[in-house]
Amino acid sequence: YSYTDNTASTGTYQYRLKQIDTDGSFAYSGVVDVLMGTPVSFDLSQNYPNPFNPTTAISFDLPERSAVTLTVFNALGEVVQVLAEGTYEAGRHSVNFGATNLPSGVYLYRLKAGAFVETRKMVLMR
Repeated sequence: YSYTDNTASTGTYQYRLKQIDTDGSFAYSGVVDVLMGTPVSFDLSQNYPNPFNPTTAISFDLPERSAVTLTVFNALGEVVQVLAEGTYEAGRHSVNFGATNLPSGVYLYRLKAGAFVETRKMVLMR
């Protein structure tokens, strides 16, 4: 089995599997400890879920303490919302974006962290 936990930040996490048989009985596996260290590079993850309605999560990794700006734009390049602004410690960070008052369409989000800049697309479907 494999599992990717996109919400985990720096620290120690414990995971285990639950096996459910067709007769309804179940058993748990042993606990597996996973140590999540500091990221080694800057990264802006694809939002999840995508397409979304009305909220989505945007995650980013910082290998060092950095001045961060995370901004959402509409298809015309107009700023819709600044989701994060300030100095963030090294590690994995996640921000929720709520679009309850926005129309369906394609939106862009851009992370600026020091000299690192990356932009990704997301789709709001009503």
